[in-house]
Amino acid sequence: MKITITGSLGNISKPMTKALVQKGHSVTVISRKAERQKDIEAIGAKAAIGTMEDAEFLASTFKGEDVVYVMETLGNTQSFFDKNLDIVNAITKIGNNYKHHGVLEVNKEK
Repeated sequence: MKITITGSLGNISKPMTKALVQKGHSVTVISRKAERQKDIEAIGAKAAIGTMEDAEFLASTFKGEDVVYVMETLGNTQSFFDKNLDIVNAITKIGNNYKHHGVLEVNKEK
């Protein structure tokens, strides 16, 4: 299967990526950090460098995939401690990127 995983090489995404690659799946890992590309490729996955806020990047990356696993963290853990951040609004905005920019529709062409 063709699978895209968000969450870069975190505590959940990294072992999941390793297991899926070992089972023969084609795995793409999304990371916002270009310096993670070599580490992603070292475990046998393809790196896609971009952000969860970029709807066009997501639509392009998700197109043609059989499965997409989404682990959303708002970029960095410090964001959750920012008193000025409306976490619900930030997550809603990301979710609306899927809905309003066709990310949820890209695989209906299959």
